[in-house]
Amino acid sequence: MLLLIFAPLWGALAQLQQSDRLEIPTSSSSSEQFEVFSLGERGILSVIRGNEFSNRNEQWEFVKYDTTLKALWRTSYKLDFRYIPVMAYKAEESGYWLFAEPDTDKFLFLQLNFQDGSIDTYKGNLLSGVDVQHFKVIGSKALVSGYYRSRPIVIVHSFFDHTTRVLPGLFEKNTELNNVDINEIDGYINVITYAYRKKNCVFEIKTYNYDGKLLKRTSLSDPRYSFISGQIVPLNADDSYLIGNYSVGCTQYSQGLYVTHVSDDTPEEPQFIEFSELQNFFNYMKPKRKARVLEKIGKRKSLGKENRFRYRLLVHQLIQTEKEIVLVAEVYYPNQRSTSPIISGGLSRPYVARALEGYRYTHAIVCGFDRSGKLMWDNTITIKDLTSFDLQEMVQVTPVDDYFVLAYPQEGEIHTEVISRNKVVVETEKFKINPKSEKEKVLNNEDGYLSPWYGQYFLAYGMQRIGTSSIVQGREVFYVNKLTYKTDDIGKMEAKEEASRPGHQP
Repeated sequence: MLLLIFAPLWGALAQLQQSDRLEIPTSSSSSEQFEVFSLGERGILSVIRGNEFSNRNEQWEFVKYDTTLKALWRTSYKLDFRYIPVMAYKAEESGYWLFAEPDTDKFLFLQLNFQDGSIDTYKGNLLSGVDVQHFKVIGSKALVSGYYRSRPIVIVHSFFDHTTRVLPGLFEKNTELNNVDINEIDGYINVITYAYRKKNCVFEIKTYNYDGKLLKRTSLSDPRYSFISGQIVPLNADDSYLIGNYSVGCTQYSQGLYVTHVSDDTPEEPQFIEFSELQNFFNYMKPKRKARVLEKIGKRKSLGKENRFRYRLLVHQLIQTEKEIVLVAEVYYPNQRSTSPIISGGLSRPYVARALEGYRYTHAIVCGFDRSGKLMWDNTITIKDLTSFDLQEMVQVTPVDDYFVLAYPQEGEIHTEVISRNKVVVETEKFKINPKSEKEKVLNNEDGYLSPWYGQYFLAYGMQRIGTSSIVQGREVFYVNKLTYKTDDIGKMEAKEEASRPGHQP
């Protein structure tokens, strides 16, 4: 077992613990990129790809590790130099990779079985010049969605009979793809779009069956607001909730959150929750600035004026527990231009290297809804000086016992905060990611990422240069760390605090 000691920089409750660490030396004879895919309690999958300087084909190596980061199997695949990687998708039993031959309609699909590492490949002719935005697999069919000649398109390709079809009713002007949601149990495909029509924004969900037949359209529109995003929370075949964020006018600047109940294809009147109605939304501000903002909001409300907010939100996939639905969203701003990082860092994001705007994150909100869609609580974690080359989920939220652990990586450290619904029970703490050997130290950190694994465990991974002294060059490794947060002492402290309060009855 590989042991790693995590040293807290400050704070009395240093609860983040590390049990295992994996170090993969980088190769000096090739250009490599690394990825990590969480497989839950079945372990993780690492993907290393790179070109040997003497070989035009790209070598892909897949290794599955168990939850102690012990290798279970490894397999490799040589990618024809004519193809470039586009996107990846993780299903329950297999991983899928989409490759394209530039300037042609030729695509290649690679399927990797998580159980034994066996590989199958499928070729298809889709459309040349598609700007791919989403890639998913349902059953034996691949869904490739994006834009073709500036219009949205969803292509369905069958692995078995190699047939390709385009889903009807989507190829419209002034329409943008929001998401492609699949329901594998019922075999439904939900394509979520928003369109600009006569100075109004129309948010629409088109539902298709497994064969690609359009079954129904569900439209949301409001004379005051525009719906920016939406995630479906199914209750049964004909009953669901839609949760997302909204704006004033057809912009990407959020005014707040909304919840609407959809029954028999008809959405009910949405519940709009503007940011000022959240108890803790402005906690990321310094006290004096927060007081001024709240005073201004109060004055506008007393005059009957509506408050206008302009926040860009990156909304995560909803976290669903037995009792509640938890929405996590990060507030961000475009930053300076930069190039793509070495590590692509996650699923279903384009691999294609290109100049991108950097992004700066200020805070993340966490909101809990009960199973009937009612907002029950909210909280905020402040993010200081965190930037990313890609727009991606940085703050991870994991339920641990009766708490939620909020964490994000930054410059070789993990920042954590623990909340109990709308109450912060452990303030921000920072933990260093140290080398496996106590004789070595970290000389440089690059491209650190954090993702939920299973239960109360996190995965931290990235690139580090480590060595025995800062005056030597050291060696570069790709690392994967298993982290967990112990909440035992938090409960004891809460109980002690409660008992010390005046008037407490034992």
